[in-house]
Amino acid sequence: MQRRLEEIWLYHGRDDGDYSDRVEHAVNVYQSYKAIEGDPPGVYGPETRRALEAETTGR
Repeated sequence: MQRRLEEIWLYHGRDDGDYSDRVEHAVNVYQSYKAIEGDPPGVYGPETRRALEAETTGR
């Protein structure tokens, strides 16, 4: 997920798999930009995951 957020310039940091405050903030910003509903703010739930995976590669 961190790599995917990095692809769209919302996360800049270590790709360590830790769901830190920085990652939560990036997810929250992404949800806001994409008007994602159905997942709580900052939570990488199914709606957020579906949207992010549709536009990124994860590499």
